[in-house]
Amino acid sequence: MKQNNGTFGLIVGGLVALAAAFFILSGGDLGGKTVINGDQDLPPIATADQH
Repeated sequence: MKQNNGTFGLIVGGLVALAAAFFILSGGDLGGKTVINGDQDLPPIATADQH
């Protein structure tokens, strides 16, 4: 039983490492890319109030 735990942990650890590597290499967008077509797609810019 103790030998199986080591193998299981190695397999699960490998899967987690592969998922993390895919996430990092994809730019952190879970495989998708954000497409910006113009200024309307960008978030608003915070401006200081001028009194």
